[in-house]
Order: sequence, then structure tokens, then C-alpha cells
Amino acid sequence: MLKNSQAKRVLDLGCGEGKLLRALLKDNFFEEIVGVDISSRALEIAQERLQQKNRIKLIHGSLIYRDKRLYGYDAAAVVEVIEHFDLARLAAFERILFAFTRPKTVIITTPNIEYNVKFENAGKLRHSDHRFEWTRKEFQTWANGIADKFRYSVRFLAIGEEDPIVGAPTQMGIFSVR
Repeated sequence: MLKNSQAKRVLDLGCGEGKLLRALLKDNFFEEIVGVDISSRALEIAQERLQQKNRIKLIHGSLIYRDKRLYGYDAAAVVEVIEHFDLARLAAFERILFAFTRPKTVIITTPNIEYNVKFENAGKLRHSDHRFEWTRKEFQTWANGIADKFRYSVRFLAIGEEDPIVGAPTQMGIFSVR
């Protein structure tokens, strides 16, 4: 998805230990890759695992405060991150990402709570640190509202094997500046 957007300079917001960063580094198409996380320990682990330091930068920071170091990038990936925010802080994240940072492309993934019935702990959130998980309708309503408010278009993709009743395990919104 990121390569299809022609993004050369990419942010991985909430990069954790660097799984997506490692994948992006394998492709020389991406000229500058920045990982941001609030966890110093996760960034230390990412630093140890990543080799091509000339194309990658790791930043310790919060996604709910303005940070000029994050301006001017072509795309941002927010992979399995939003569900870790308190709902009260989600609006701050939206404003920072879509109004101030404003990359041309934003990719957001989050669990589909409907799919949780297929797991052993059915009826519960997938991770103890998740503050919420959304149905497909809830995610699409939220994403469409963001797109309208901040002048983006959005399309949706299912990630993983799709069940005809409960959908796929993960849902993705791909936002593009209008």
C-alpha cells in the first residue's frame, strides 16, 4: 500500500520494536523511513534489530502532541496503534496526524472486534492494553468522519482471512489527501 502511494518518505507511527520498519528497509524504493514510539525500550530493541541506519531514524515521542520532526512526509502507517489510545485522547491524535502532520497518504489498521468470537477468549479485547476495539461499521464511521473533517478520501480493506459473517481479523483504512 505504501509503495502504491509513491511515498518515498514514510512515517511508522507507533513503530514498536520495528517489524514494519524492517520490511520497509528491504525495499530501496523508500528513501527515508522514520519510526516513532512512546516506549524507549521498544525503540532500543528496534535500534538493535535495524541495520541500514542511513535510511532510518527512530524518534522517541508521543502521537498526541505536535512534533515538527514529523512534518513533510509522504505517508504515515499507523499499524495496530489506535486501539491503545484512551478514547478521550483519540481526537488529539486525529488532529496531530491529519491536520498538522498531514501526510498525503495515511494507512491505519485496527482489530475488528466482531472477529474476536473466533478466538479462545471470545467476547474480550485481544490485548490487555487495548482501550477499545471497533466493529467494521464503527471503524468505517470513525474513518469517514475523519476524512470529511480533514479533507481526505478513505477506502477500506479487510486484512486476513475473511469470514462471511464476522469479517476479517483486521481492518484497514487508506486515507488520501483530496
